[in-house]
Amino acid sequence: MADISRIVDLYDLYKSYRRVARELKISRNTVKKYVLRVKEVQDGLAVEILPKNRGIIQPSRVLTEPIRQKIHEHLEANLNRPKKQRITAKRIWELLIEEGFKISYSSVKNEVARWKRTNAPREVFILQEPRVGQRAEFDWGEVTLNIGGTWQKLNLAVFVLPYSLYRFARLYHRSTHLEVVQAHIDFFREIDSVPESIFYDRMATVYDSQKGQFNDKFLELSMHFGFHPCVCNPASPNEKGTDEESVGYVRRTTFGERSMFASLEEATQWLKTRLGEINTHPVYRRLEVPVQGLDQERASMHPLPTLEYENYELKRATISRYSLVKYDGNYYSIPDTYRPRYITLKVLVDRIEFLDGNTIIASHRRITGKQKYSLDITHYIKTFHRKPGALANSKVLSQADELIQNMFNYYYRDDPKKFLPILDLMKETSPEALSSTLAILNKQNIHPTCDSIRFFLHQTDVPMVEPLAFKEGFEVLEPDLTVFDHFMEG
Repeated sequence: MADISRIVDLYDLYKSYRRVARELKISRNTVKKYVLRVKEVQDGLAVEILPKNRGIIQPSRVLTEPIRQKIHEHLEANLNRPKKQRITAKRIWELLIEEGFKISYSSVKNEVARWKRTNAPREVFILQEPRVGQRAEFDWGEVTLNIGGTWQKLNLAVFVLPYSLYRFARLYHRSTHLEVVQAHIDFFREIDSVPESIFYDRMATVYDSQKGQFNDKFLELSMHFGFHPCVCNPASPNEKGTDEESVGYVRRTTFGERSMFASLEEATQWLKTRLGEINTHPVYRRLEVPVQGLDQERASMHPLPTLEYENYELKRATISRYSLVKYDGNYYSIPDTYRPRYITLKVLVDRIEFLDGNTIIASHRRITGKQKYSLDITHYIKTFHRKPGALANSKVLSQADELIQNMFNYYYRDDPKKFLPILDLMKETSPEALSSTLAILNKQNIHPTCDSIRFFLHQTDVPMVEPLAFKEGFEVLEPDLTVFDHFMEG
């Protein structure tokens, strides 16, 4: 608009289209067009100088009516063919070229798109009304939270009962088969029953799209609890629309106002609290709140099986020369007294147990991320007795409690052999017990020797004896002395 104003000002100054065009280095016809258009607006003959829709529409010189008719015939024939056998815009263009028409592929593609906008059949959805207790829906979502000062992405497993709109959700670090199964177990325990059927997306942990069947491990879960799994058709979220909406609703309602937590446990507790409020809040166009609707649905659901479902995976791994086992990109320590080079891992959602037959020889909390270590100093006591000098710069000591590290660095760094009896005491009890004892010793300014630590570790409180309760006064009967006199006379 500023350029048009410049054109008009120069024309008012020079009264010459040619001179204005020469000075602005534009076409003389352009100058004349805008000068006349401004005059028409001033005289009331036009509404606007620059039309809002300035698209230039020119009649097609290549896409003639016979060609357009041919394209439409192919598209009409497509409607009667199976979906996977319909010809594409590129094939229509190839057929037109074979018939001798001269037209570009882009022109054919644009005409096909125009025809589909006005003539393609509309997809119609059918409203569903599930029976009481018949159906549940499951889906995953992502949520970004600050856990212990670090922002990280967590997986949000969400269940919803479409009839009552009762919602359930849990947070997990991963979204593997173990987490899927654990979410189901926790959901069934909370509602104290099992729905008749559960609907899913085509997630790999549930359904193998290439084989067109459910995974064997997931079928084992469904058979144990007695529900019928169902999957949606590809690219058909409308078939599971209630849960698609629930994921976003739970995420916004729960973590929209708060996203910083000290630990995952605190975030999970916050999620449970908010879900409790959601499930007791009135729902649009429903007579009962979700909790009341669940009570009604529970009567029509399957009962929980008596036998508990054990959610774990067994793996076989090699023990390295550092007495470490690598799993999922992270490292876990094994007692150096365990002799075989191979060990069985029992992998659960939140921890890993290392088995020797049926005996648990070590247990670690599962680590998130990659290239991280979970080390227990009691697993290396035998080795430290042979190599006490390795204590000072060992990675396992750096992962011990800060009180234990400070004690070693202040009192025993120059003579690590004297620290070995304290390690033996730690093995007899636990690292946590040793840390608690050190806190007491530090508070009382007592030197942390092996004897002082043993004293506080093994001391037991003397049980307090309750005092006898006497009444303020009690009655003493007067003796019968006639019996005594009788014996004296005898």
